[in-house]
Amino acid sequence: MRKIVFLFLLVTLPGAPAGAKDVDGEFAVFSVGGETCETYLRARQRGGREQQRYSEWVQGYLSAFNLIVANTYNILGQQEFDKAVRWLDEHCDENRQDPFVNATAALTVNLFPVRSNMAPDKDSRAKWTGTSTARQ
Repeated sequence: MRKIVFLFLLVTLPGAPAGAKDVDGEFAVFSVGGETCETYLRARQRGGREQQRYSEWVQGYLSAFNLIVANTYNILGQQEFDKAVRWLDEHCDENRQDPFVNATAALTVNLFPVRSNMAPDKDSRAKWTGTSTARQ
């Protein structure tokens, strides 16, 4: 039932990447995203480099989400990254056999309503021009 609700939310959210899979509904997952939530939780307990790999993967996922999803400057909104990690911990504790990528996608569904849709230094009346604010 959770998967059905998750898929419904993902498809119905404005600007959410609903069709980003092949014709069979499958997609490639790289690095730790293909591991289970159980493996993620063990890495969190051990800490160190193993935990850092998950943290960096999630940060990359969230950054890609910000780039790809319309009207999204920062999926975290005003929340700190640590709060998102605690959410992942709780979600994975309840869904230990789920792929970590699914937990991270569920995090974005949870965060979507509180996302920031404009850079904080922009006037709220300004229109987005398509220019990136990323620094190189």
